[in-house]
Amino acid sequence: MYRIGQLAKLLNVSESKLRFLEQQGVISPLRENSGYRYYSEDSKNRLEVILKAQQMGFSLKQIRSVQRQNHSSDQHPVDCQLLLPMLQQKLTEIDQQMLELRQQREQIQQLVGQLNEAANDK
Repeated sequence: MYRIGQLAKLLNVSESKLRFLEQQGVISPLRENSGYRYYSEDSKNRLEVILKAQQMGFSLKQIRSVQRQNHSSDQHPVDCQLLLPMLQQKLTEIDQQMLELRQQREQIQQLVGQLNEAANDK
């Protein structure tokens, strides 16, 4: 079991981030009578998945939609059948962004070339 500070340090996030995720209903730590939050190994694993998904650009709403609420250690913490289409959609979005960035890069390169030519003609 981990207390909030221990888990925050382990996952390299702030305690307020963990509290926020709790408020959003993404995680549910155990609470002692003292009010301290305790996180199980399962909670840590779930948080690792959540944080990774956020890094990949998924919203908390999207993450919540694929989370399994109750899972044993031999199951995935997410519903893979729901996650797969989301990942495919994300790949499509990334491909589109990459195409747009390549086009912008080409336009900038052309402009730099034109400006260099104009500067050399003076």
